[in-house]
Amino acid sequence: MKDTVLLLALSTALSAQTFPAKLVKPLWPDRQGTVEISDQGITFTAPHAKHGPEWLGIQHVGHALDRLDNRPHSLSWKWTDIQYFDRLSRKEFVVLTYKDDWRFLGRDEEFRFRLTRGELADALFQEISSHLKRPVTDRVPSGKVAAVYSIPVKRDGTFRGSEGQLDFTDSAIYYVTKTRADSRTWLMDRDIVSVWSDDPYRLEVRAYENNRREFSRTATYKFDLKEKLDPEFYRKLELKLYGLEAHNEVIR
Repeated sequence: MKDTVLLLALSTALSAQTFPAKLVKPLWPDRQGTVEISDQGITFTAPHAKHGPEWLGIQHVGHALDRLDNRPHSLSWKWTDIQYFDRLSRKEFVVLTYKDDWRFLGRDEEFRFRLTRGELADALFQEISSHLKRPVTDRVPSGKVAAVYSIPVKRDGTFRGSEGQLDFTDSAIYYVTKTRADSRTWLMDRDIVSVWSDDPYRLEVRAYENNRREFSRTATYKFDLKEKLDPEFYRKLELKLYGLEAHNEVIR
């Protein structure tokens, strides 16, 4: 039933939805405004920044910050202008553009938004994904899925890991964990580059992701498996992922 509703949502036009939101800026005060998501793309509109507080004894602080920040009060991207979309939570998301950011030696510019009312619901996120036609990242824990195979795991991390479960369906891989922001949903035909296992107690999932540490913009997720990986399931997974025939002798 859930899949049927989702397909109906994707088959209709994306009606414009507007949310009060903040543009989150690491080095400057957040900017309050509104985010609109529509068939045309994503727009953020903010009122003009106020002057600096009089008690500081400094005049025109607001204008000075505006000049240093160098960001307009209205930001708008067509879907083709968005390189990457990351749903951090139901309240927060990141938009990566193709525009060079002069502050970081030409690195592509990204914007982080936090909704102050409303949420980025699953249906709306799926509509955004369908408009982009590019890999996205979904960190929101999935609900109950009709898994054809599940296995308990620990995800390795540079400074910390997390524990959870990998659920496999015919079209996606889900990493389900209670650790905040570690959950992932990867669609096989869109988000996954490869899967790899040379040890029945290890599995790697390489996915498209806005990983600033790698020029390829991918990330490799390494999992310690708490149970032995079923070799026949792994073979079928690779056959499906790479579109190979069942009699293929390369995948063993």
